[in-house]
Amino acid sequence: MIGTPISETSLQLRQRMREFYETSESYKDLLDAHDEVYLRHYVELVTRFAPSGSKILDLGCGNGISARVLNQTGFDVVGTDISPLFLEEARNWENPKLRYEICDVLELPFDNDSFDVICSNELIEHLPDVETALTEMVRVVRKDGRIVLSGPNLCSPLTPFLDWIRLLCGKSGRPVWGETKRQAFQQFKRNSGIYINKRFLTKTPHFIYRTPDLQADAIGGDADSAYYANPIDLAQFFKLNGFSIVKKSVGFGIKGRIIANMFPYISPYITMVVQK
Repeated sequence: MIGTPISETSLQLRQRMREFYETSESYKDLLDAHDEVYLRHYVELVTRFAPSGSKILDLGCGNGISARVLNQTGFDVVGTDISPLFLEEARNWENPKLRYEICDVLELPFDNDSFDVICSNELIEHLPDVETALTEMVRVVRKDGRIVLSGPNLCSPLTPFLDWIRLLCGKSGRPVWGETKRQAFQQFKRNSGIYINKRFLTKTPHFIYRTPDLQADAIGGDADSAYYANPIDLAQFFKLNGFSIVKKSVGFGIKGRIIANMFPYISPYITMVVQK
């Protein structure tokens, strides 16, 4: 379960990423666009699979809005992020059943079996050590508890193929991953090879990493991602750790539900639910 090596040690990269998230005002501005409307599908996903009265750990919650909305839905919630900068305003929303903690998902400051549900949105792709993070989630979730993960499937062949079609039609490309027809088609070929290998040729997770772009003027588009996130790695990891897969993928809207049901591992978005 060793990922592809990157150009610096994991510890060095962890420190560099922490400093970036703790200080980047431009990245905070990007997160501030993640309002209740932006987060509605994530909140619906967690609410759908969290039993009533659950104690929820919302990891990497950024500006804290997702944790607040989950709390308003009736859950006891702890929202965490590595950056005190991102959670500055969120502290004003705390109440007896909602609190925020500054912590690293790679070293969670919680006891074993502390939460009924562990969830995260658009976090997993930003982790330089996915196996450690997943192991921490496994540790703090209770027996029969659930882990709900949401975010972009960066290894989906479907996403760059759609980028390529849009570019052929004269529309604009996708920053970082599909800015030109050539780039989109190359990404489609690469992702197709990764999918075939992971889906049919290997039985254990192999986390593939990339060097994130941590420039001062954050550009978004997952330029700062450190892991080529994909649901096959996650499913294999959880199965090896004794979890059952409740849902491989959950789609929203007619097209999303069709893709999620028929092709869960190539869906553009990871919406996975597992149970301990």
